Amino acid sequence: MKLTPVLVCGYGRSGTTALMALLSTDPRVAFDREYPFEDRWLTYLAKFSLLTGRPGPSRHVDAVQLNDYDDDHFGPVPWWAPGPADRTPLMPSPSRCFHALWQEFSASARAADERFTHYGEKVPEWLPAALRDEVPCRVIGLVRDPRDVFLSARAFVRARGAVGFGMQPGTTELEDARNTAHKLLCYYENTRSVGPRSDAITIRYEDLARTPMDCAARVSAFLELDLEPAAAPAGYLDSHRTSADVEASIGRWKREPLSPSVRVCLETHLLQLLTEHGYELSEAGTPPFEVVPDPQMACSPDGRLCVSNGRTFVTVTGGDFSVLLPPHPLPAKSDDEIWICLRGDTGDHCSVYWRGAREPFVEERSSHIPFRPGRHWQILRMKVGQHPLWQGSIEQIRVDLLNGVVVPGRGGEIRWVRYVH
Repeated sequence: MKLTPVLVCGYGRSGTTALMALLSTDPRVAFDREYPFEDRWLTYLAKFSLLTGRPGPSRHVDAVQLNDYDDDHFGPVPWWAPGPADRTPLMPSPSRCFHALWQEFSASARAADERFTHYGEKVPEWLPAALRDEVPCRVIGLVRDPRDVFLSARAFVRARGAVGFGMQPGTTELEDARNTAHKLLCYYENTRSVGPRSDAITIRYEDLARTPMDCAARVSAFLELDLEPAAAPAGYLDSHRTSADVEASIGRWKREPLSPSVRVCLETHLLQLLTEHGYELSEAGTPPFEVVPDPQMACSPDGRLCVSNGRTFVTVTGGDFSVLLPPHPLPAKSDDEIWICLRGDTGDHCSVYWRGAREPFVEERSSHIPFRPGRHWQILRMKVGQHPLWQGSIEQIRVDLLNGVVVPGRGGEIRWVRYVH
């Protein structure tokens, strides 16, 4: 019997550790019960399975490393392999690889304790989309006021001298806020994309902290388990918390210093999350400036857009598909970025081109980023402001989607292109 994965899906400082502690109160849930509950066996096996399906050659391992017993690097095969459309039957698909691995993992876990029926893990935002069509899962999404996430993360990093949560030595407060906004947005876009499902629920950190009994009852019913908040381990709290008590951890953005630029960044790019989950807004947040590509925009001959039920789909017929966004003059700044929210099953990179007034689009004024096909929503960050030719007045943007090595007739879906200015 395969264990049922319980995917605890939320950004750091959003209550994932508290939820894992709650799951530990039912002996039927398998995982390594040691703080910070981050031995990610499921993610490891899923990532390995996905790597077996990438065509190669690997950027991280070559033939010499592959044959070197002492070398620990791994990745796709270090030679060019056929894509999914013409796969050799010698190699099983990623799906078959994962099913075989999960079957053996489940058997091993149940041999250790026959009571195990579930397996719990903190997971990245891409894992539910990658797995839920492969094996029956239960997804628990965690959300928290993004402003409190930011303050909690900064306090955690500062108190422990750690590096994490997108906060690196030498970065500014605004850069940290953008990193936080981007990662929270990745979780949010993947959560909202699936709509109401019987295999997913969302828990607010604020509710988990204030009414643990109610949340435990809800999660217990969802998982068909018996979870007891009073039995959850608490020894880790002194090293994990960054506020004096539960109430001090809620709404801390109203009491602790938060610069206007950080507040604007978080409230602008996470406005939908804040609104949907009932968080109070200050006057700082305004809707982000974004463009939703549509079939009326000029496209290159290598593909097309179509809209169905309010969703914009991309079909590529060649390796150089592009969409010309409407002109929107803006002054170039060194910290400008362009974010693209999309998913797709072909291509190996996406690009942004720009031009000034009366200028053509040329390769010299472009920025490229690798793209890995997958079922989940990805938010590609183009840090165009760091390009030496991003200067003066930018008249118009062109986005090149799902380019490079493609399977004609495949494509994906695009949600928006956002200017981060």
